[in-house]
Amino acid sequence: MPVFLGIDIGSTTVTAVAIDTASNQLLDVVASANRAEVTSTVDRAKGRSEWDFSRIAQTAFDAVRSLVERIGVTSVDGIGVTGQQQGCQLFDADTLDAVGSLVSWQDRRTAESADGGTTIDRVAERGAAHLVSSGPKGFAASGCPIVPGYTSAILFWLQQRGELRPGLKASTVPEFFVSTVTGTAPVTDATDAAGWGVFDVVNGRWNADLVDDLGLNSEILPEVVSSCTLAGKLTPYAASAMGLQPGIPVSVASGDHQCAFAGSVTEHERSIAINIGTGGQSTVFIPDQSVLRRKGDWPDYGSLELRPYIQGGYLLAGVGVVGGRSFRTVRDFFARTGSEVFDHDGETDAIYSRLVELASQAEPGAGGIEFQPFFTGTRIEPGRRGSISGLTPGNFTPGNVAMALFEGISRQLHAAYEEAQELGAPTRDRLIGSGNGVRRNPVLQSALSSMFGLSLELTARTDEAATGAALCASVATGNYDSIAAASKSFVEYESL
Repeated sequence: MPVFLGIDIGSTTVTAVAIDTASNQLLDVVASANRAEVTSTVDRAKGRSEWDFSRIAQTAFDAVRSLVERIGVTSVDGIGVTGQQQGCQLFDADTLDAVGSLVSWQDRRTAESADGGTTIDRVAERGAAHLVSSGPKGFAASGCPIVPGYTSAILFWLQQRGELRPGLKASTVPEFFVSTVTGTAPVTDATDAAGWGVFDVVNGRWNADLVDDLGLNSEILPEVVSSCTLAGKLTPYAASAMGLQPGIPVSVASGDHQCAFAGSVTEHERSIAINIGTGGQSTVFIPDQSVLRRKGDWPDYGSLELRPYIQGGYLLAGVGVVGGRSFRTVRDFFARTGSEVFDHDGETDAIYSRLVELASQAEPGAGGIEFQPFFTGTRIEPGRRGSISGLTPGNFTPGNVAMALFEGISRQLHAAYEEAQELGAPTRDRLIGSGNGVRRNPVLQSALSSMFGLSLELTARTDEAATGAALCASVATGNYDSIAAASKSFVEYESL
């Protein structure tokens, strides 16, 4: 019975799954809340986000231990890891010990104004020779705009403050976790490296000229290796912490977006993949860049990102801030209303299901209300803010507001797909939904189907990113020939 584990280190939860590729089953799932944030109250008010990596690792260890106890094994065939593709964890190059707090992908320090500009502005100025000629501010070879939370921008911020002493290297959460459990130096694959903002997504290597222009030391960057290869084997310490035998193969980490795609999509070139967790993505796969329109020497991605996919090809993605975080903001508003207006503190999680219930009783169109759910701006327009319009005395109800929110989320995800088509991506005829933000919300499911004009298919198994990581491990150990073959064999859908 070939059993593989997948670990997804997210900012809300840390999830561990076990899959059996012979019987094509998801054996079990354990999800633990990620309570490792250490941001001070003052810094949180500034939009900063800092975490204790050792607590994150311990949460993952505990989740795996619980999982293997439940399925009754002490040895598996391989372990795959995924998680946040951006952010920055510094570590000592000699000891491999973490240095300082993890700055997460949600951190906004590089967007703070100081001395007449932001860090993002200064990064763009220093790398001006590499900027795209039109559209959002971004580096042509990187396939993405310059946004807060990307590793290179955080490194630039740290360097400007003299915090990058000699002997330090940088990593992201999944890369550093793999290093921690194998005792090897962190490495990265193209799917994770793209989240740094200085990776040449076309040629599959660090953009050395851009790194130099930004004044960063290239030695701080990890080695780029192939996806679905082995990073090392489980150390006795990590094995003991997880309740496993030492020596189990651990594959190179891959990005959570790409792993969620691998864990949810069987027909890459027919499908639109909608993933909604804390944020939301609308994604199509393209085998190469030849289908995309070009501006000079580089394709013009507009507001979308071109992300390397596992073992080749690309994901053309609308990577938005609309999603679970938007719903959480609305939930918090109603929770505060109950507390501050009615002096009643209810169960905040119950508000989610109540709002979905009320929205299900509202008519599509929300009585004319339009919700723009950009509470923290967008990746392209960080200064943009949310709005609700079209209110009347008759339509201003909690159910209509919730319905308008779900339709607003769907509208933004569909707009990304429309932009992908305008860039040259072929039309798709399958709509695949994944992530708890979609799975637990039937009203949002209906809104997405209506907006895209396609029936929504949900994966039959939950926790797609962790499943995708487990599939990466199955490829790395030779159980499948490729990630495409793994997805096609393992992924199934449920009827709505």
